[in-house]
Amino acid sequence: MPSSTSSSNQRLPRLRWGVVLTGGLLLFATFAALLETRLAIRGFKPSVISSASLWIKERQRADALGARALILVGSSRMLLDTDLDVIRRETGLEPVQLAVDGSSFMPVLKDLAADPDVQGTVLVDLALNVLTLPVQYDAAYDYEATYRQSREHWLPDFNSSETYLTGLLHTRLRVYADGTKPLTALRLRALKKEPTPQFLRMLPDREILADYSQVPQPDFYYVRVVRNLGQTVLTEGRSHQEIEADFSNRIAALKPYDDSLFLQSLASMVEMTRAIQAHGGRVIYAIYPSSGYVREMDDKRFPRDLFWDRFTAVVDAPHLNFEDVPDLLQFSCPDGSHLDYRERAPFTEALVQALGLKPATPGK
Repeated sequence: MPSSTSSSNQRLPRLRWGVVLTGGLLLFATFAALLETRLAIRGFKPSVISSASLWIKERQRADALGARALILVGSSRMLLDTDLDVIRRETGLEPVQLAVDGSSFMPVLKDLAADPDVQGTVLVDLALNVLTLPVQYDAAYDYEATYRQSREHWLPDFNSSETYLTGLLHTRLRVYADGTKPLTALRLRALKKEPTPQFLRMLPDREILADYSQVPQPDFYYVRVVRNLGQTVLTEGRSHQEIEADFSNRIAALKPYDDSLFLQSLASMVEMTRAIQAHGGRVIYAIYPSSGYVREMDDKRFPRDLFWDRFTAVVDAPHLNFEDVPDLLQFSCPDGSHLDYRERAPFTEALVQALGLKPATPGK
């Protein structure tokens, strides 16, 4: 019997640890492959997670491309509705997607205006509500601030390297689709009899595909209406007719937004537009499509004569309102605010045509 003072290593089992570790890795790899296969069979696809590092990569392209860049600025409508391949094919320009979901376009536009290397075309998804609100410290603000810091400290550190490698892995595996964690994907997507569908999917170039066939309608649309309305509306236990009558009554009672901050914002818009034009770029402002109750709310809150007409009278830049273009007016948003991914290509083709961004035909 070993004494109490003998080395504890003498009591450890002598195993072939290389074989054990190799077997464990093979078992894990087999499980991961089976999970990926199961998710693929169920229709799930890898997707990119929106991050500051991904946005910064695109922001750097805006400078590098010079006059060849078509820089897209805005929020979710710009991300979901615009087909970058169509822009590339139809305009001969290289699209750069800088829109940030749920955020103001102002921090990004301000950054572009202050950068003399920005010499391309800047297309802004003009959300009028942004100009009626105080400064928003949202994701777009954080992305832009992180970008400025990265220009001062350009050498990669451990955190940036880890973020890059993690993103590289996550964008290639279905188990991480939409930011899902592996155990959640196993429980709710691989094993569940009726898995939660994959509705949104971000691509490496930051455009987002929205598949509205994967969501229950009209319930999904009603959620969007309630969110935009900003009021508590009872939807459970009521018929569609009752819910829609309630929406109509509430929207009819809406008043125009206070235009005091809007009028103050116009001076900033003029200044930023002129700054981009001064260093060789150009700016185009466009109001993207909305439908149904969402459009009715926008029309009530932002009467044309108080907002759009004032903007176009003061800001000296090309502009477009989808309501003025029959080819754009025909597009319907399933949730009232965004297009299905199947509509992105024809919408973008019509938008390019309406904006006059198609290159001139030689000899004409």
